[in-house]
Amino acid sequence: MPNESLDSTKVANIRTVYDQLCESYRAIDDFRTKLLAALPLASGAGIFLLIRKPGEGIPTELLMPIGVFGFLTALGLYIFEIYGIRKCTHLIVVGGYLEEQGQQT
Repeated sequence: MPNESLDSTKVANIRTVYDQLCESYRAIDDFRTKLLAALPLASGAGIFLLIRKPGEGIPTELLMPIGVFGFLTALGLYIFEIYGIRKCTHLIVVGGYLEEQGQQT
């Protein structure tokens, strides 16, 4: 009988950890989706602000800083996306391990 109680406690613990793992995955995935959804809105807003009446162009000396800022922003989002992909992949691997542990008991 003591073994059965130990096994049910272990399965309950694995289930709790697995549930938390799934919540973490969903939270990361949701944040990444919202961030990527905001990118076209920010790009559209930037284009709208930069396009003016034909006679009112952007001063030439501002074009380089605007371009560098846009590049660095896009690079930062790309790096953050790679980080999110790696973290989600790790959570999937750990989840698979927990599933195997739950089936063995």
